[in-house]
Amino acid sequence: MSSSQRRASRRRIFYGWYIVAAGMVSHLWISIAWIYGKQVFFTPIVQTFGWSRAVVSGAFSLERLESSITTPLEGFAVDRFGPRKLILVGGLLAGLGLVSLGFLQDVWMFYASVLVISVGTSASMGVPRTWAIVQWFRRLRGRALGIGGSGAVISGPLLIIVVWLIEAVGWRRAFVVLGIVTWAISIPVALVYRSRPQQYGYLPDGDPPAQATTAAPQRPAGAVAGERVFTVSDALRTPTFWVVTLAFGVLGMGISALGVHQVPYLESIGFTTTQAVSSLGVYTLLSVFGRLGGGWAMDFLDKRLVLAGLLACEALAFLVLANITTYWQVVPFAFLYGTAFGGSIPARGVVISSYFGTRSFGGIQGLSQSAAVLGGTLGPVIMGWDFDVNGSYTRSVYFLMAVAALAVPFSLLARPPRPGAR
Repeated sequence: MSSSQRRASRRRIFYGWYIVAAGMVSHLWISIAWIYGKQVFFTPIVQTFGWSRAVVSGAFSLERLESSITTPLEGFAVDRFGPRKLILVGGLLAGLGLVSLGFLQDVWMFYASVLVISVGTSASMGVPRTWAIVQWFRRLRGRALGIGGSGAVISGPLLIIVVWLIEAVGWRRAFVVLGIVTWAISIPVALVYRSRPQQYGYLPDGDPPAQATTAAPQRPAGAVAGERVFTVSDALRTPTFWVVTLAFGVLGMGISALGVHQVPYLESIGFTTTQAVSSLGVYTLLSVFGRLGGGWAMDFLDKRLVLAGLLACEALAFLVLANITTYWQVVPFAFLYGTAFGGSIPARGVVISSYFGTRSFGGIQGLSQSAAVLGGTLGPVIMGWDFDVNGSYTRSVYFLMAVAALAVPFSLLARPPRPGAR
């Protein structure tokens, strides 16, 4: 490469950052419209139909159960076909599911619509999005994943859009509007995605291509020089895969539970709906420390220590949550929980790709998420059942705290596997 070519290359923005930006946009909107926005719809739906909280929570738990089936399929598909088609189809399905909720009449319709949204959001901002960032970055992988997941930082404050829509047009029309906007955003965003950078003349991180030599060793298709190369079957035979999967499963149990019940919990202990919804804004803003700090830490520190730290933050967050009596105490809870939640976004992708390589990343990541689905499925149901039986969430909050605390020392067993190890 000539000196003029090197200068031009430095002046251009590496295309991988456009993929990161696309992930930020999709993450931001889906977080507003569904991930956090669904909590704003929780109480109106319960009041309209008279369904129990456990029944409504069950639909959201099925999101996790559905993921146990679809995420491995997404992972194998993205390894073969790349991310663009999957992300495009996912956005279309997410919009369709949101629109269908506007015509909700029966429980089965509610469950069916939630499952359609789940498939769509999983495909549009789950494994395929992470896969693309992992392929385009190596040295900067943790930071790129953290930045890509930071779009949702401002989604909490922007939930005022959902609150305003419900007040202005009712919850049914609000769902229809959110679905249409999802289509308008998801289609152009999906077109930004590309497969592996080598197919377009790039190397990960935008590094200049090394001089070719006749002695260069042959690598499997999709592998990057110097990284571990595991097939899906290789990864499944290592204890590390199962330790990592269980640790993220526990982390996801608490995240999934509060993803449905944070607003209802705060309402149940005397906070107004406005105060409860504003707590989402506080924690999503403070989650930037986990999203960016967790990604940075994964690039520089022992990944086991980072994972243990995230679990410890989650346990402490539930301890604070169980003892909140005044609004200011939302801040320390939001900081601890936001750090755990935000850090989990880049953590799984970094750990899986660093330990097992990028050649079969989609399949390995998908199976890891699928195997960890039990925790995410149980979390919302446990909290909903606790309230229905006891009229309070307190016991379930302490239970989730204990589970996260017990997982802290266990996560330290997640040592990097040796290629060929069983």
